[in-house]
Parts: sequence; structure tokens; C-alpha cells
Amino acid sequence: MAEAVPRVPLGDALRPLAEQAFRPALIGMAGLTAGALLPPDWVLHGPQLCIFKLMSGLPCPGCGLTRAVVLLMHGDLTGSLYYHPLAVFLVLAALLLVAVDAYAWWRAHPGGLAATKPSWLLEWLSKTPAPWVLIGLMLALWAVRLPLYLVGSWVY
Repeated sequence: MAEAVPRVPLGDALRPLAEQAFRPALIGMAGLTAGALLPPDWVLHGPQLCIFKLMSGLPCPGCGLTRAVVLLMHGDLTGSLYYHPLAVFLVLAALLLVAVDAYAWWRAHPGGLAATKPSWLLEWLSKTPAPWVLIGLMLALWAVRLPLYLVGSWVY
């Protein structure tokens, strides 16, 4: 009598693939690619996407980051710095995150799905002061830019 093959639920079979799809390397590359593919004119003159600004009328600490990243990805450093000075840091951090995670992914299992946990790098970063430093920088920059916005000398 033939031995029955155990059936694995489809969700359990797809889980490893789904976990790998949300690796920092893939998400970072998708974000940078989107920034490079979006036309700057659409981002500069398109619809307002910031929920905070739509609801309050005031810019949030991250307002301008999308425009700044898109401009930077199109080679406009001056425009990028105008819309949000931290965009350069964000793009460099994303590139570093992509490179480190892609290397770990490749080293864990060359040519296939990695055995490493997809969020290992983000978990490690969360245990450093990096997230708090970034939040502090964004709030400090917002504290400078918000009064300028209120008097009409800064455009978000």
C-alpha cells in the first residue's frame, strides 16, 4: 500500500516565498526604482498625498521627502535639498540597507531563497540609536521649517 504524502496547506507552502518578498533589499530597491521612474513634474505638481497636511493644513516632519527623493534620483541635488535635506541621507541609507541585505541573502544561499530571517537587519538597527537619531533630526528640521512655512517663506 502506497504511503500517503502529507498535504501542506497552500498558505504554509507560500509563507517562505512571501517572507522573502518583503526583504529590506527588495523593498529598498522597489522604492528607489519608483523614485527613479516617477516623473519629477508629476511629483512636484501632482496631488497632495500627505494625510497630515490634508487634515491639518500644516506640513508634517516628512513633508517633501517624496519630492526630494524623486528629484535626487533624477540627479537634481539642489532641488532635493530644498524640498527635504534628509533625502540624501535617506537614499544613501536605503542603498546601504539594500547592499548589506542583498549580500547576506546571497551568502546565506547563493542562487536561491535565503535562509536568513528577512528582518534581521532591521531588527539589529532597531536596537541601535539610529531610529531615535533619525526621529530627532526630522523633528529638529521640522522645528526650523514649520515657522518658515507659517510666514510664507518655505514651500513644502
